[in-house]
Amino acid sequence: MSLHKLTVSQLARIAGVGPDSIRHYERIGLVPRAERSPAGYRLWSAREVQYLKWVAPAKRAGFTLHELAEIFRMYRAGSPPCRTVRDLLQQKVADLDRVIDDLSTLRTHLRRVLIRWKGRLGRASSGDFVPLFDDLYDVPVTQSTAALKRKGRKGGKS
Repeated sequence: MSLHKLTVSQLARIAGVGPDSIRHYERIGLVPRAERSPAGYRLWSAREVQYLKWVAPAKRAGFTLHELAEIFRMYRAGSPPCRTVRDLLQQKVADLDRVIDDLSTLRTHLRRVLIRWKGRLGRASSGDFVPLFDDLYDVPVTQSTAALKRKGRKGGKS
């Protein structure tokens, strides 16, 4: 491995991420603290490129940046994180299975509601008020749907 050090812009270009992302990753421990040049520039070793290239596919698989930071710390400390990575991915698959089941249940219920609404609206005269939302009282609340509601509120949408 080369002893050549990379500035944040060089590392960003090679790894395909933005310099601000690298600075953020440094703050949360995903990449180690950079050395500093005499002029104060951050300098990293070329080995950080591979870690940074793993981030995007790992995030797509559901890993959080904090999980990745812990995994990378284990690796750098000489402790193979392979079983930890596998266990985390198994948990993510189980979580996805639960979400899919919850959403499937919700979809089935909402389809039934739509059939009822179609019938009720078909029997109503134009301009009649039909209290459709009354049929939503028995919509199942699951951990997954509750989490989706919370996520929507964080974004300022309701």
